[in-house]
Amino acid sequence: MKKFLLINIPSTENAYNSFEDFAAIPLPVGLITIAAVLETLGYEVKIIDGDAERLNFEETLSWVIKEAPDYVGSTTMTATMDITGKFYAKLKKELSKVKIIVGGPHVSAVPEQTLREFAAIDIVVVGEGEETIAELMPILASGGELVAVKGLVFRENSRIIKTGNRAPIRDLGTTPIPAFHLLKFDLYRSYGWNGWLNGVRSPIGVVFTSRGCIGKCNFCGARCVFGQGMRFFPIDKIKEEIDLLVNKYNIRILYFQDDTFTVNRKMVKDICDYLITKGYNRKLEIMVSARVDTMHEPTLKIMRQAGIRWICFGVESGDQNILDRMDKGTTLKQIRQAFELVNKLGFCVVGNYMIGSLDETRETAMETIDLACKLKQDYASFSIAIPFPGTKLYQYCLDNSIKLPAWNEFGNVNTPPIPLNNSLDAESLMQLRLIAVNRFFKRPSYILSLLRKFNARVIIRDFIKMYFAIKKERKAGRF
Repeated sequence: MKKFLLINIPSTENAYNSFEDFAAIPLPVGLITIAAVLETLGYEVKIIDGDAERLNFEETLSWVIKEAPDYVGSTTMTATMDITGKFYAKLKKELSKVKIIVGGPHVSAVPEQTLREFAAIDIVVVGEGEETIAELMPILASGGELVAVKGLVFRENSRIIKTGNRAPIRDLGTTPIPAFHLLKFDLYRSYGWNGWLNGVRSPIGVVFTSRGCIGKCNFCGARCVFGQGMRFFPIDKIKEEIDLLVNKYNIRILYFQDDTFTVNRKMVKDICDYLITKGYNRKLEIMVSARVDTMHEPTLKIMRQAGIRWICFGVESGDQNILDRMDKGTTLKQIRQAFELVNKLGFCVVGNYMIGSLDETRETAMETIDLACKLKQDYASFSIAIPFPGTKLYQYCLDNSIKLPAWNEFGNVNTPPIPLNNSLDAESLMQLRLIAVNRFFKRPSYILSLLRKFNARVIIRDFIKMYFAIKKERKAGRF
């Protein structure tokens, strides 16, 4: 039996440094979904999750070499692309015959460039991987022609060959249940603030009810993998995954990881009715992400009854012109109405904000910070706009000769910002983010509201830890 290792190359320590304790360790859903496909094809499949196992680069590499697989694969993000290339270059020196296959947002956006930059990588899977892998592996085993498989870019001698685009999977019911059995659930956890209610961040389960998004935001590269628009999983498949996670893996936290959970109201109602019927609303702390323009009070009420406690919004900006420039498709009025409504219904609320997008000035960034401080929310994150490959922002940078750094500097926390506007250099963007963090989190009214609403001991502990983490990162010049 041929062996296929799916690897999460460790990057959390480099990505978060002193903030590592506050970061989530997410389930590698993409890897275990591909693992399920491979198992149906008869392969011996293992997951090596370097971040979850707390392994360093060399320890992960040694583990893979010891396993001596026939095939290896990874999901790649832009910020981890350089370390991925380095990892596989070293692996190829030790296991020259291993076939290296990668997928994910970054390589889907720039597949040919990936093969030019990283000689150890043999094949790039562009877009969704299930159908492509199911067709690819038998051809690899038989020595057939890869050009017959849509959705690939591969190297043949010195040539790079693209086989053509593969359409998004029309019927998501044909995809397998992720191979959850390959994971150690005690290694994974949710975000730091997710523990404020009861001190629990794990075990966590993840379920997707859809793929894609109705949004067209210029900073988002999800379309490179999932295409335009949205497709939904069958309700029976969603129920099966929830049952499995609750009853076999004893999860305490459930994250519906759709980009926008609240689009399909009938789907949401069916899921919520099921959660209530099964009594899962009394067992789980459930989190979703949503757009402010999809709020519907009757739907939100049943979500709250079903045990959904946390709702996360991508607010992005407090200036309408900047929102429009982002192609966000939302208004400041919708933002304020959404926050008012979810607070009235008793949700815990998270707002995500972005500084430094196109046409941003110090004044518009301060409007974003002002809005974040005025809205009633339990947590806020402040990121700096990143022009990821496959996004309109990336194309803007190429069209306007904006200098872009190495891939490993496309991070969101501890790498220098990438200025997109002449009026805001990297230092100014870092200062604005620090102003945002200080103004939002140091408000006495905010801290008091957290102490009243959540577990006070956990809040105090986390704020002390965060104070020292920020101090350490500032001293290192990373924040």
